[in-house]
Amino acid sequence: MIRHKTLLLATAPLLLSGALALTPAFAANNGNASSNAATQMNNSNPTATGRATTGVAANEQTNKNDADKMVQNALAEVRTMEKNPQLKQLMAKAKGIYLVPNFGRGALLVGGRGGSGVVLAHVSGKWTDPVFFDFGSISFGAQAGASGGPVAFLLMSNQAVDKFKSSNKVSLNAGAGFTIVNFSKNAQASWGKGDIVFWSNTKGAYAGATVSVTDINYADGNNKAYYGKQIDPSKVLNGNAAAMNAPASPASAQLKQALPG
Repeated sequence: MIRHKTLLLATAPLLLSGALALTPAFAANNGNASSNAATQMNNSNPTATGRATTGVAANEQTNKNDADKMVQNALAEVRTMEKNPQLKQLMAKAKGIYLVPNFGRGALLVGGRGGSGVVLAHVSGKWTDPVFFDFGSISFGAQAGASGGPVAFLLMSNQAVDKFKSSNKVSLNAGAGFTIVNFSKNAQASWGKGDIVFWSNTKGAYAGATVSVTDINYADGNNKAYYGKQIDPSKVLNGNAAAMNAPASPASAQLKQALPG
């Protein structure tokens, strides 16, 4: 029994020293494993980051293309409007214009939702660069509309234009203090009485209807995509877009030139 105890006491230091000798190696191996895992994670991040960056760039390019297309469609809408000499005269007198190239979905537009367009102001005989606005709802009273298409709001008073400069929640209706009249050959006498003249390319569909537009909002995504930066709508509609170093597409210059006045 004494011999076993002696043997145990003699071998214990050897076992302890062996364990201590193994500890640094285990720590080193464990550290290498952690380092390798971290390296693998770091090596995988550039790919994920690259995909995310590419996705953001692609989305921005899509928004830019959409914004450019809307301005081009607004240009086509103006050229259609100018074919009517009386409407062309009204546009020349307007303080601003809200062009919505493609309004509505479906066949019935009473209380319909969905419209995107551009607003330009008429400042000192020149038209400003466009600012993008969306609206949530438009109502034509109790009258059924027709299929969707281009609509326009000629802003005949400074107060109507100022609404787009100063607010992100714009309404064009009697509740906001505005009188909206419909453009038609039978309503020429009323054109001078309206703050806003409403026009649609759908002939006769809205003649005599009471128009009310609500929830008009600044379209931040379209504006940022179009100008490549955040812009101040009031400055653009005051004619200061150039001073902001906010470049527009060639279609913008064509649209400004096409508008009479």
